[in-house]
Amino acid sequence: MSSNPAEELGPLFVHPQTVSEPVLWLLPALFALAALILCAIGLVRGRLPEVWLTTGLVTLPAVAFTLASLVLMERSKKTEFCGSCHVMQPIVASLQQENGALASAHVHKWGAVPVGGACYTCHSGYGIWGNVGAKYSGIWHMVHTVTGRYELPLKTWRPFDISPCLACHAESTRFRAVEAHRVADIQNALIAREMGCTGVCHPAAHPAEALSGEHLQ
Repeated sequence: MSSNPAEELGPLFVHPQTVSEPVLWLLPALFALAALILCAIGLVRGRLPEVWLTTGLVTLPAVAFTLASLVLMERSKKTEFCGSCHVMQPIVASLQQENGALASAHVHKWGAVPVGGACYTCHSGYGIWGNVGAKYSGIWHMVHTVTGRYELPLKTWRPFDISPCLACHAESTRFRAVEAHRVADIQNALIAREMGCTGVCHPAAHPAEALSGEHLQ
């Protein structure tokens, strides 16, 4: 008898999130290597043509940095990236548990949000500014983690933006059929972001024990 429940279901469920990806980091690494080679040639020869100097010291490093930043931005969308911080580990683990929390319901129970990108899916708005806002918040999360300047239980530094919630639900007939959603005052409060989805009508996004930091004690 296999100890892995996924193996009992068959090969499709063993590693459903494992998809082969191109080794994206090789491209910026190649540009960086090219810049180092040009600089090494310059050191050996004592001088370089002006075009080579500009390419080796400015253009190639700039391209390498830009590509590396894009790769990092894509990789930071993964749930495993968020879970790499020990403070976030219990929150990531709770996504695949039957704990009654809203995030767990969307990920574990319904499969409405992909496990591999659950954090980014729910914590970023749509469009370019949604991406910018998510990255800005993420940078500060890392700063607080590195400096130890965070408080337990964990909480968002600003009210949760329900735009991702409405983007998926507001168009559905099931959402529109709920009597509370059809009340004008509630609609206006949601539009003005004076009311959120959790706390009043729906359960909290994450279980309290995952936010409390008990695992750090």
